Amino acid sequence: MPREIENVFLDFPDNNCFACHPNNKHGLQLKFYADDEKEEVFTRVKPKEYMAGFPGILHGGVQCALVDELAFWTMFDKVGKIGLTTKVEISYNKKVDSDIELEVRGKVTKVRGRHVFVDATIYDEDGVECTKSSVAYFLPKKEVVFDVLGKERFTGKFLDYIYE
Repeated sequence: MPREIENVFLDFPDNNCFACHPNNKHGLQLKFYADDEKEEVFTRVKPKEYMAGFPGILHGGVQCALVDELAFWTMFDKVGKIGLTTKVEISYNKKVDSDIELEVRGKVTKVRGRHVFVDATIYDEDGVECTKSSVAYFLPKKEVVFDVLGKERFTGKFLDYIYE
């Protein structure tokens, strides 16, 4: 039975994430689930019509956002720390219709020190692999996180998500 991963960043100051905030009316509003048996994290999404590039085809940038966000939550579920994306390698293998439900799945493939690597894949409604990616994250120390995201945002529980 999959378990829903709590979006601990919903009350992060000024958060309006395009991918995962449920109140961003222009966003993807993703929820994430852990499939502990397969050691994967997944989400399902039915994109909005305005997310198309060419008519009826999901924009490649939106596909990249999907795999990056899924990979983040996969990494976060595994290590419990904020990671910054350092590299996304993506292969668009099959067109992705913009009007169907998609499933995006990810798995941590390697943790090496403060580097975490995740493979993420977009599947169409028939389970066919459409987009494949490898995403690399770096777990920065507190000073870097404060510099990038603002020290004033990190109070209480959010301090627990920073690599020491």
